[in-house]
Amino acid sequence: MRLLPRLRLLLARRPWLYWLAVAVCAAVVWLAMSSASASVQHERASWGTTRQVWVTNAAFAPGEPITASAVEYPLAMVPPDAVDAAPSGEAAHSLAAGEVVVASDVAGERGLLPTGWLVFAVPADGSPALATGDTVAVFGSGQRWCDGLVLAVGEAGLGGGAMIEVGVAPDCAAALSAQLALGAVTLARA
Repeated sequence: MRLLPRLRLLLARRPWLYWLAVAVCAAVVWLAMSSASASVQHERASWGTTRQVWVTNAAFAPGEPITASAVEYPLAMVPPDAVDAAPSGEAAHSLAAGEVVVASDVAGERGLLPTGWLVFAVPADGSPALATGDTVAVFGSGQRWCDGLVLAVGEAGLGGGAMIEVGVAPDCAAALSAQLALGAVTLARA
């Protein structure tokens, strides 16, 4: 019970003890921080080679100009089709803040459609309410084939029914074409 008054008296008579305790606490904090910093640097070095990628500064709606900042990412985290230069175009679909910009995120010369993509007319039967610029998942024969981008909605096709124009990446075009021939294509909003 009398320990606290004795400690206060000791520190009042010998102030160097107080400053010694402060110095020890400061040294412990400094050692902990430098150890944590060294650990982070070691982990970063273990990533291996890095590559400069472009990351969005904010969220973008389809058709908005993209602004991005250059960031160094480990090669294992870089998507294969990440853009090499600052994106100078409009968003082909919705982009989140902090997202790595890939080639399919930037609209091509024909508006929202990324360069190299193909456009298919898909019957609107059974599709949710979609708008131009929506990202859709393309299903056929009970499995997901790829993602696509809605370019136009509600135009009448040759059969007279409402159609949805969907742009898809070239690697998905053959599968989508086969599923359209079977009449087994379904769209889902992604």
